[in-house]
Amino acid sequence: MPIIRKEYTAFWSVAMRRILHRYEAAVLKALENETRLDLEGLLKKTGMGRDEALWSLEGLAKDMLVRFEKQREKSAELTEEGKRYAQAGLPEERLIKRLHERPIDVSGLIGEEGIGLQWAKKKNYIGISKGKAELTEEGRRSYGKRTEEGVAIGELAASADAYGRLAERHGLISELERRGLLSITEKRRIINIGITERGRQELRLQEAGRDHANEAHASQQRLIEAVDKATIAGRTWEGRSFKEYSVDVNVEQKDIAMRHPLRGIINEIRSAYIGMGFAEINGPVVEPSFWVFDSLFMPQDHPARDIQDTFYLNEPRKIRIGERAEVQRVRKAQTESWRSGWSEEIAEEAVLRTQTTNVTVRYVKGILREILKANGRYELPLKFFTVGRVFRNENIDYKHLADFYQTDGMVIGRGLTLANLFDILISLYKSLGMEVRFRPSYFPFVEPGLEVYAKIPKGDEWIEMGGAGLIRREITGLPRKSITVLAWGLGIERMLLLRKSGIGSIAELYNNSIGWIRNQEVL
Repeated sequence: MPIIRKEYTAFWSVAMRRILHRYEAAVLKALENETRLDLEGLLKKTGMGRDEALWSLEGLAKDMLVRFEKQREKSAELTEEGKRYAQAGLPEERLIKRLHERPIDVSGLIGEEGIGLQWAKKKNYIGISKGKAELTEEGRRSYGKRTEEGVAIGELAASADAYGRLAERHGLISELERRGLLSITEKRRIINIGITERGRQELRLQEAGRDHANEAHASQQRLIEAVDKATIAGRTWEGRSFKEYSVDVNVEQKDIAMRHPLRGIINEIRSAYIGMGFAEINGPVVEPSFWVFDSLFMPQDHPARDIQDTFYLNEPRKIRIGERAEVQRVRKAQTESWRSGWSEEIAEEAVLRTQTTNVTVRYVKGILREILKANGRYELPLKFFTVGRVFRNENIDYKHLADFYQTDGMVIGRGLTLANLFDILISLYKSLGMEVRFRPSYFPFVEPGLEVYAKIPKGDEWIEMGGAGLIRREITGLPRKSITVLAWGLGIERMLLLRKSGIGSIAELYNNSIGWIRNQEVL
């Protein structure tokens, strides 16, 4: 048996062992005289960045040179809304104080009081009778006391450590998060980092074999550890190898720029329309009632025009209507069809638009005049849409807000029927990954009219998305044999209720927490 000299054995061990990256060597050296460290302690001792340390630990653990444990930790932070409620009290708590004095008309509860109404009703603090809210027996007992959620956000505002105590009551934490008062983040913490005996041997070999490791060292120098602009431009990668890395390594989470989910779906809707050959139009948010109601063949005594359903402005209180010929035509259509007087003064009342149809109806009236002047030589069909905010004095719940987005569309053509309308809406929703169905319904400005429903994935429930139909001749002023106008108005926020399983209420879309946005999935 041949005799192998000792110095050759040392060289062979060094040459054949694992080549350590300089970050890995630094980690082993830092752990040499430590029983156990957590990641923060290792970073402090080595002066390395978090990503470099995590990468090194994963590689060393894979070769059993170090060991560590991963611990999941959750932390919570109050949103801006939660901080405000921690100081001022939850909306339902404030509402109980008001109702303790006397019952209040429900129609007068808007904004945060409207939110308070929703939660107070859910918790059986109030009852509603003949349009008035009053305290129940449970509500009277709760007067002057903070609710369970109110106590919790107060504790969280005072100390972040309160989350550990509250986390045991999982239902409470979930409720606060669902209401957008709490932002919860989950991190994996690395603890109990230690060097193994095999790691110590590797470190000793690394240090003892430096004089014999010229070949190994040269090999390591040839490895490319990071690719940057200089490496590519200078072609210094030629003839060299790349350092192996694992895509499974857990690195520090980076906060990247993200588009808000609501803005994302609005962009998708725009793309879907444009892909179907539609052009986008826009119009004002503040309008005279004429363009929001009267021009849509809605009588002036219609319930939707009441102050309980519509936001009227004090300044300006009136907006003059410039199109005199259109005013006279609408006056004639209203008085003849509804058999009632028509007031231009009422039509001039300034309102926040309750639907985006004010944009499309004004546009279609102008286009129809041009079509008539062209005497049949106008190229049809014409397809256009609008997307914008609308305002309604709604009671707030999981699918209703007082301020939300809507999209309206219209198609002007010859010989168009409901079949064409169905085809357009089915194609639009299909491009957004949703299934729809239709139900006959009544709207003042279309005949026939229908409601559009979309299906909730993994369930049998259908949510109403809006209305549609064929625009009445009283609005167009034209017999349908010559020109037909298809129209629809659809809610946008409700689409996200169907698309995103983590959203339980459209109010969550107006959460001002950056943490909430960062934790949203990319659609």
